[in-house]
Amino acid sequence: MRLIRCRQYTVEVPGFEAGEHLRLAFLSDLHNNVYPGLLKMLEEAAPDAVLIGGDMANRPTRLGTPPRYTRGYGCVSKIVKEFPVWYAFGNHEASWRLDETYGASFHAYQRALKKKGVVFLENEYVVLRAGSRPVVLYGLEMGRPQYTHHAKKRRPPTQEELRTWIGEALPDAFTVLLAHHPDYLESYAAWGADLVLAGHLHGGQVRLPGIGGLLAPGFGLFPRYTRGRYEAVASRPHPTVMIVSPGLGTHTVPFRLFNPRELVIVDLTGRG
Repeated sequence: MRLIRCRQYTVEVPGFEAGEHLRLAFLSDLHNNVYPGLLKMLEEAAPDAVLIGGDMANRPTRLGTPPRYTRGYGCVSKIVKEFPVWYAFGNHEASWRLDETYGASFHAYQRALKKKGVVFLENEYVVLRAGSRPVVLYGLEMGRPQYTHHAKKRRPPTQEELRTWIGEALPDAFTVLLAHHPDYLESYAAWGADLVLAGHLHGGQVRLPGIGGLLAPGFGLFPRYTRGRYEAVASRPHPTVMIVSPGLGTHTVPFRLFNPRELVIVDLTGRG
């Protein structure tokens, strides 16, 4: 029995011609855990690209414990041997990079993966595919006000902030946004994302039948977006789709219940 399951989604791309297809694999929140069967599952899925949504490693803790990243590094370095990989930061990579004691180890981690061919998207974009409608991938890096565990201090990114960080969404393209935190779907939709890929909440850690995820980071209860597909209209011609991965590992709460780890596969297709 595999410890990681594969979950597949299909997203119709307006402007794609019938028969056009782009397969994306999405990984998030390994947190330096083991990844049994993941590489074989990727080979079986045969994606056109592998997208990483952050938190593959663990940041240093406030108690001075150094970062843990050897398994995360091993996982990504093996994947990039077989597939093109684009990597956006989660809150763990972002805070590890800024750590005064251990920040140099982050830069070594990033340099080593770059040498192997991993492309990091630090508030940048890349064109994944040109054609009848280009597919453009953005990697969003946000700040502490978006990630703090203190509910009263946490706030969505403003449209001005999003435009400052990653610019305007390119017109006439289908825009895929790697945005680690799923809580801000409405903000991402208003900015112009067509598809958002997020993680961060680990599926709520414990899944309750008929209710959903129980815990959010910081031990908040019953988070709104934990795993699966969601939509936001945001005054656009078509809804923004967000797919939330429950992640591949654990961190603060070291267990999962009724909440399997997932490899997410997203098929972008034309109208069939």
